[in-house]
Amino acid sequence: MKISSFDLNLFVIMNSIYTEGSLTKAAEVVGITQPAVSNALSRLRDKFDDELFVRTGSGMVPTQKTENIIIDIQNALKLMQKSVNEPDEFNPSTSERTFRISLGDINEGRILAKLLEKMSIAAPNIILESFYSARGDVPHALATNELSFAVDPFIPNAKDTKSMKVFSDHFVIAHRANHPVTKIEKIDLEEILKLKFINISNRKRGASVVELELQKMQLKPNIALRSQHFLVTPEIVRTTDLVLLCAKSFARKHGLSFRELPFEVPPLEQYLIWHSSDDNDGSHMWMRGLIAEAFKEIALD
Repeated sequence: MKISSFDLNLFVIMNSIYTEGSLTKAAEVVGITQPAVSNALSRLRDKFDDELFVRTGSGMVPTQKTENIIIDIQNALKLMQKSVNEPDEFNPSTSERTFRISLGDINEGRILAKLLEKMSIAAPNIILESFYSARGDVPHALATNELSFAVDPFIPNAKDTKSMKVFSDHFVIAHRANHPVTKIEKIDLEEILKLKFINISNRKRGASVVELELQKMQLKPNIALRSQHFLVTPEIVRTTDLVLLCAKSFARKHGLSFRELPFEVPPLEQYLIWHSSDDNDGSHMWMRGLIAEAFKEIALD
């Protein structure tokens, strides 16, 4: 088969079917109709004399022929993408680009003000849109350019995403000034179990970090309030006896008193996530650096 007789766009579609496992999703990623993807797959099957993908109950499953060639195809596509993404072409001072980033409410509180302050100086015409995308929707949203970035404690299990750690902090127990816990010289597990905790979750059910850690010791904390948003908690903590397990930087930012935990809890980490096709794009590289810098400054505050 001569490459001059081959439509290279078919490789883009083939890779999208491989990564998405669905003709419909592949169509959304590439920006064409589902029948056009079906037609492209038919042409690919003729070219390679192989089914390439088999429809199953769990989606389009690649054949061994596809598995044998897909890495080379992906590497070639990445090389071509790198060639057309020239970093020097991006000028933040004149760009009118829009970046869309998935942030939860606490990360909005952490970095939006700092990020906008930096952008107002270096890139006054760039637009930033912040909204939350469900964790399971992030890889697809990145692939279809519905999102430019996402920030989350968990890295997606997806082939075409890249990530970098931008934030790390340890948990403390935040409480109001003059809370009875301040009179305890050395807080232990017995005292922890007497406290009334706030559990932050946008789900109806599910354990909090403190619950999960205490469950490992076969203990159960007293959850007095379940709420959706972290940013409502400082006022609640300041005016009640309820306490909050939160990052130390969050307690400091909101002027909350806090105690260190008497047991080990994994640190709170946040990862910046993007699609691999944007890895060498000049505008994405610039914004990645800006977001990472904003998180770094939060950690130093």
